[in-house]
Amino acid sequence: MRALLLFNPNATTTDEQIRDVIVAAIGSAVDVTVEPTKQRGHATHLVAGAVHEGVDAVFALGGDGTANEVIQALAGTDVLLGIIPGGGANVLARAIGLPNDAVRATGVLLDAVKAGRDRWITLGRAGERYFGFNAGFGFDAAVIRHVEQHAAAKRWLRQGAFLWSVAHEWAVGAGRDRVETIVTLPDGSTRGPVAISMIANTDPYTYLGPRPMHVHPQADFDTGLDLLTVADPTTARLTRIAAGTFRDGRHIDRDGVDYLHDLPHFTLTAPVPQPLMVDGDYAGEHAQVTFTAVPRALRVLGPAR
Repeated sequence: MRALLLFNPNATTTDEQIRDVIVAAIGSAVDVTVEPTKQRGHATHLVAGAVHEGVDAVFALGGDGTANEVIQALAGTDVLLGIIPGGGANVLARAIGLPNDAVRATGVLLDAVKAGRDRWITLGRAGERYFGFNAGFGFDAAVIRHVEQHAAAKRWLRQGAFLWSVAHEWAVGAGRDRVETIVTLPDGSTRGPVAISMIANTDPYTYLGPRPMHVHPQADFDTGLDLLTVADPTTARLTRIAAGTFRDGRHIDRDGVDYLHDLPHFTLTAPVPQPLMVDGDYAGEHAQVTFTAVPRALRVLGPAR
């Protein structure tokens, strides 16, 4: 088997010593080429080149941003993907069932290679950008935009930076502006206006430390996309919804919450451009975005199900 191992040298939870262990382990099992990423978007170019050259598998060591760049080039191919968690949250790797530890996850992936154990999963697509686990339009994406605008805070505070950004956007940013979004469903009917729109391809939506946040408790890699919207997000309502995502999942039945499961596609439209995020990465400003479920789009290595 020919494989590419790419790594983000700035990944927050790995260092050179851990990378050397992983390179040695993978190199003992497959014919591997090792490449570091050098800038945003570089992982997509590296993987696209490797696919063109006929590589059989790609191992990606980094966080969710690195994984998202990789799937842009792997979507629609039969090249295997092994995600090695090296970031802060590692949502996609953990959702696939991998340990949240780079060395342990590498062992699971190499066992999967030996056993021929892989699976096809659905990917989401926001416009032309694929995502593995989540997307957001409006408030949720504004939080990510704020985090990325304060990179130093993210490095020092890690997930605390997201909590800080939530408070900031709710008080003086997108939460204050309350831009109203219209949802257009596959049958052409519309819902809304809504103030918050959160999209998921699997559960959990994200993690707060070790705790999974089950915003879309019915979402699954084997179905379409799930959409949760909130029409009138008061502080009290959002607090109750947030608490439910960490407990029993009953938040999806609360007043003001609309939950739609297994959608093949839908469109969100706002009167003015709104921030978009995919897999925890800010993806620009858009007045309208169509979200699509792409079945059997990605072939991943992982533990036995």
